[in-house]
Amino acid sequence: MSESGDDWHSLMPTEPLQSQCCGSGCKPCVYDVYQKELAQWEEAKAKKDKSLLTKQKEESSNSGLNPDTFTAFKISSVEQLTEDTYQYKFELPENSSLGLSLGQHIVLRGMVNGMEVQRAYTPVSSVNAEGYFEVLIKCYEAGLMSQYIKSWIEGDMVFWRGPFGGFPYSPNQYGELLMIASGTGIAPMLPILQYITENEDDETFITLIGCFRTYENIYLKPLLQDQSRYWNVRICYVLSQGFHILCMLWLWHCSKSVIKHLCLSVPLHL
Repeated sequence: MSESGDDWHSLMPTEPLQSQCCGSGCKPCVYDVYQKELAQWEEAKAKKDKSLLTKQKEESSNSGLNPDTFTAFKISSVEQLTEDTYQYKFELPENSSLGLSLGQHIVLRGMVNGMEVQRAYTPVSSVNAEGYFEVLIKCYEAGLMSQYIKSWIEGDMVFWRGPFGGFPYSPNQYGELLMIASGTGIAPMLPILQYITENEDDETFITLIGCFRTYENIYLKPLLQDQSRYWNVRICYVLSQGFHILCMLWLWHCSKSVIKHLCLSVPLHL
């Protein structure tokens, strides 16, 4: 029986919507994946061989993270840190590692009102963490992805792909590093910080300036306090509102002069 054009049209890959691109410069981007699948579809159609399409996968239940396809990971815990920010922990099988390098991010896929949305997040867990990975996510009232994320509960399966990007670094490459982060922008800094403190031979000195609205809005205080105990780590909090007596020795009210003073005290390596 001859195959109709309608049969092939129904198998044709769908061009991604703008909402499906996270805008982080991923390689491959969802548009790159689409072009690859479209070329595969055109080849199969020209040869009239649908078996060639079996190579095409949209998602996977395997444990390995892949930049081309989405892989399901199970939520093992949900912790609310502030009124709008959460820390999510995901299981990895058999004490495996996510396999990220420093500075790499992964892309989350969500469905909201029938529309696919994708956003990029950098895990806050150590790159050497085994059996799990953690992400820090701030939810916005009008955010499309936030609507999906706020529905998550322990045990849900969530689809990720990656990794992408990276921060080229080797132990003792620099004498000092200055990190400045605002809010959840602290996420990509934490794996770098932990990577250095986990290596006894790395003597790089680190200054981390975390900018937050109030003391209560400082994320992951226990982790940051633990890291600040290392001889080569200095962590400073800059607040735009309020003051807290418990951190008066290592907290400043946000001002241009404070930022300038802290930046000038540490050589910059760009």
